[in-house]
Amino acid sequence: MDKKKVFFLIHSMDVGGVEKALLGVLSVLPLKQFEVHVGLLHHKGGFLKYLPAEVKIQDVCCYDKYWQIINDPPLSYIKSFAREGRIIDAIVYLLLYIQRKMNGNHYWTYRYMMRNEPFCPNETYDLAVCFAGPSQMMDYYICRHVKAKVKCCWIHFDISKYGIDKGMMNKLYQEYQRIFIVSETGKAIFDQMLPQFKNKTEVFHNVVLPSQIRDLALVGETFNDDFKGKRILTVGRISPEKGQREAIYALKLLVDKGLNLRWYFIGEGIDLEKCKNTVKEMGLSEYVVFLGMKTNPYGYMRVCDIYMQPSRHEGFCITLAEALCFNNPIVATDFTGANEQLKNRSNGMVVGMNAEDIAYGVECALSMRKIKDLLVSYDSDIQKMISLL
Repeated sequence: MDKKKVFFLIHSMDVGGVEKALLGVLSVLPLKQFEVHVGLLHHKGGFLKYLPAEVKIQDVCCYDKYWQIINDPPLSYIKSFAREGRIIDAIVYLLLYIQRKMNGNHYWTYRYMMRNEPFCPNETYDLAVCFAGPSQMMDYYICRHVKAKVKCCWIHFDISKYGIDKGMMNKLYQEYQRIFIVSETGKAIFDQMLPQFKNKTEVFHNVVLPSQIRDLALVGETFNDDFKGKRILTVGRISPEKGQREAIYALKLLVDKGLNLRWYFIGEGIDLEKCKNTVKEMGLSEYVVFLGMKTNPYGYMRVCDIYMQPSRHEGFCITLAEALCFNNPIVATDFTGANEQLKNRSNGMVVGMNAEDIAYGVECALSMRKIKDLLVSYDSDIQKMISLL
């Protein structure tokens, strides 16, 4: 019997939550039954080597062609086109800019921009998935430049926290047979904001395999300093929405109380230098350690005294799900999916998104006990996708 062909589109295989979620799906998808293709806008990333050998990688190079139009202010690239002698492009993009100012819909800009973009590749898939939705670029590409019998998208974010293009989504999401969302709360938010697609949405939890995570923890690196106090760990991209600076402010409150703590941050990102400067300004250099990017952070997760997720917003938060594979106390801010994940965790706590509440949660966690291991099954979730074929 011929294998079903499945195409996943993602930005890259950088070390991040969405990329890790894709690896999770691939780890439970019966690859002997499917021919899996992964399309990459950028062929790079620390997780590339973890893609299964059976997976075929398709380089979708169109992003580099259009990065200026996607990222720069419209009047900037319109003037640039005029200077380059691309007069027709300059006029068309000016008209599209006026149209977009009136209705906020980027669809026609993408249609003109990608009008000559070929289908990639020139074959028909049984299922095509925009795996990092909502994304204007990837949603448009899946809907207009990939041939597939069934199309769906995966929502990994709380869409109320992002500047989504409702007009473009209204036009493109009609083509999706299913819209998978990674948390119950995320689904409720999506359904409220875009009720016309409510009959298509379904929860598909991020796949985290506890036994696999624990095995990796045993071979991964871990703390190598001689610190004798309590270790707090946070894993994730260091950026404003992940809340590391608020965690540093909370640490200052705890240190001023005389608590013997050290906070370790795994990850890199645009806020790293700001966080380092904040640490210096607050006199916390001996209490904070930035460990950099780790493709296997689980040795640290296994032995830390408290795992703390200070995010301002998430769709589900896969690093929190991974921390749940171990029995250490966990504190998380009240982002989308936090209560859902920690509701049955006796040594888990959800707190507010300010330094005072984070500090209070850490203090409470110091008296929490470890718990017994839990087993998790993803059979029903993976069947949701297979049933589309």
